Amino acid sequence: MNKKIVITGAPGTGKTSIINQLAKQHQCKEEISRAIIAEQLNTGGNITPWGDLIAFSGLVIEKRLKQYHAHNHELCFFDRGILDSIAYLKYGKAPINNKWLTVATQTRYHNDVFITPPWEEIHCTDQQRKENFDEALRIHDCIVNTYEAYNYNLIEIPKLNIDERANFILSKIEK
Repeated sequence: MNKKIVITGAPGTGKTSIINQLAKQHQCKEEISRAIIAEQLNTGGNITPWGDLIAFSGLVIEKRLKQYHAHNHELCFFDRGILDSIAYLKYGKAPINNKWLTVATQTRYHNDVFITPPWEEIHCTDQQRKENFDEALRIHDCIVNTYEAYNYNLIEIPKLNIDERANFILSKIEK
């Protein structure tokens, strides 16, 4: 059984908080996008979703692919998957490189993908997460449509506290 489990969702929905909770007991792979954005902001670079979405997506996909191949046997949670980049390209109405589509097809995670629903009460923006709540809703729809198009089973994580959200995920994968 594939034990590479993606936690996805729109910006500001609690994914990283859940990953941080799961990381206390399980192997987890951090979100790559925020690190790239932070580096670009610190160096005056333009490889950001709002600067050069195509270059940004290529870099993210490359790093997510390395993350994917660096993990082999143990249960591992991923803060977003390769398909998230495809969804963001669709959201941005940017052209999608055929190579990236091939990578997305060939790089299969566990069939059950956990998705955090938009949650206005916890949504916030910062230097690296600029999307307002309405944009987050549209991104959520792109993410759902993209994962479903690749035949993943999306499981919505309930709007609970972080411990309960992490326990919900664990209860679903231990069955």
